[in-house]
Amino acid sequence: MKKPRTSVTKCMTLRLPYTDIDRFADSCLILVFLNGN
Repeated sequence: MKKPRTSVTKCMTLRLPYTDIDRFADSCLILVFLNGN
């Protein structure tokens, strides 16, 4: 299984301003899933 590190990094950078970590994590996981599939 390959994990798109670039997508995760991009997501983390984009979600950095958000304080809600749970939302940030969910959004990241969804983005990674969409990019992976």
